[in-house]
Amino acid sequence: MNKMNLTIKLNLIFLVVFLISNKAISQTDTINTDKLIIVKQYSPTVNDAFKIKQNPSEKDSIKQLRRDLSYFFIDVPVASTFTPAKGTASGVRMSPPDKLFENYSRFGVGNFSTILADFYSNFDINRDRHLDIAFTHLSSQGGIDGVVLDDDFSNTNVRFDLTSQDRYFDWNTGFDVNHREVNYYGLESTLANALSQDQLKAVDPKQTYTKLEAFGGIRFTDLILKEADITVYNFTDNFSSSEQLLDIQPLIEIPLRTQNLLIKGDFKFLNGSFEERLIGGGSLDYLQFQAGINPFMKFNIQNVNLKLGAKAVYFSDLENSENKVFFYPDIKAEFNLNQESIKVFLGANGGLEQNTYENLSQQNPFLSPTQFIRPSNNQYNAFAGFTTKLLENLSLSSQVNYSSTNNFAFFIANPDIDYAIEQSKRGFDYQNSFGVVYNDLETFGISADLAYQIDSDFNIGFFGKYSDFSTGNGQPAWNLPEVELRAYADFNFTKNWNFSSALFYIGERTDAQGTIFIDSNSFPTSSGQINNTVDGYLDLNASLEYKINPRLAVFVNGNNLLNNSYNRWQNFEVQGIQVLGGLTYQFNW
Repeated sequence: MNKMNLTIKLNLIFLVVFLISNKAISQTDTINTDKLIIVKQYSPTVNDAFKIKQNPSEKDSIKQLRRDLSYFFIDVPVASTFTPAKGTASGVRMSPPDKLFENYSRFGVGNFSTILADFYSNFDINRDRHLDIAFTHLSSQGGIDGVVLDDDFSNTNVRFDLTSQDRYFDWNTGFDVNHREVNYYGLESTLANALSQDQLKAVDPKQTYTKLEAFGGIRFTDLILKEADITVYNFTDNFSSSEQLLDIQPLIEIPLRTQNLLIKGDFKFLNGSFEERLIGGGSLDYLQFQAGINPFMKFNIQNVNLKLGAKAVYFSDLENSENKVFFYPDIKAEFNLNQESIKVFLGANGGLEQNTYENLSQQNPFLSPTQFIRPSNNQYNAFAGFTTKLLENLSLSSQVNYSSTNNFAFFIANPDIDYAIEQSKRGFDYQNSFGVVYNDLETFGISADLAYQIDSDFNIGFFGKYSDFSTGNGQPAWNLPEVELRAYADFNFTKNWNFSSALFYIGERTDAQGTIFIDSNSFPTSSGQINNTVDGYLDLNASLEYKINPRLAVFVNGNNLLNNSYNRWQNFEVQGIQVLGGLTYQFNW
């Protein structure tokens, strides 16, 4: 019983303690109830506006009375011819671009039995390699009035060029074949009249030139050696002359801190032989080597472009055991003025020019195969000039220069070689060929070129050049004209018609005449030399082309349209009016 009472008492005590603790916890709670007021920005609407219920009071003491205005309409019928048109959207109509073709052929015939043939084709071997084939031919059977010897000529060229574009470099290689035929037909009239028909028939004036050339090049993208080109050729003629040239030209680019240093190299090895001499027996041999280096840097400073460099050339005449070193300037400055509408430039350069039988015969095909070959030392050529736009479509450029050259190569007429033994006379011994003489030359020249162009449909231009020559030993500047003038025009008067023309004038030149007698003992005796003036000449050429369709066109060319009987070289009269017509065809394989 006591135990039960004790349990009841303990439970009552526990209940009292629990109630007291809950009361204490509820009194220490800090959470209070507050009001949350949400404020919204006032956005009035039209419905919130109200109208003034009454008119404002007027306090103006002056009141103006309004007068009644009476008016009426007069109806006049008017006939209207206006008819509104419906608008239509307009757009810019672009003419389709002309289709371009990768292959081209042309053939034409003209008087003097002239034949013209051109062909060009591009073959895509694969995505990165291409083969270009080019063929050109121009020939004439001659027929110049008053010429007693054969005067036919021909020039044929075939070229193959393989190009390849690889990942880190590009390269090309190919070969070129050129064959030319000319005749030493330039007999002086007095000499021609003195020869009998049998003697004229015995003269063989034929000369042929054949050139076999192989070439190649490579261009790198990320190497110091940027590019290198190599050329090698063999050149022969109808008189057993031969010449070989090896030419290597590398280009190196060395990056510096702010600029790149470029170095051009030029290495030439020339070997040749002439089986004939103009006077006397024996052959003429030459063996020459030159190595040139040309370092330079280019700077772009705002409106100024600068090129600063120099050249050094080592030359060795291996046949005569002579060695020399030459130095030349290579500087140029170009100033862009008036927002690049005016460009002013000045500078100086020079170099050792390697004369060869091949390039001399290109300048004068009537060269005799009896030459001394040596280089020309272009000590310096100082120049200054400008180009500017006078009007939007009118531009003018002009230049003045002063140069000095040692051993400049002049062309001069060979004398008449009169042998005691008639059978010994060769086809070029009748004062009908040219030789090369070397002399020092100083030249002051000034030239100007004025060009006017409207888009690409019409352009016309004028060019003029005057030169003052001074030579060593008081000799004339053989066959160099002081005055050269040229006017040219090109006009596309419709999409299918094109006309172009050129008129040029070459001033007087100085050449020589003489005779050398060779006795039976091969001893020469000269009758002296007389200077002769070769008259200047005016020549007009024109061309007209009509496109029948994008592929086919017909053309007509006219040369020497003024029909002037002038001499390009002494005693070498040119053909009269020459008219040639034919077809041009473009296509893709």
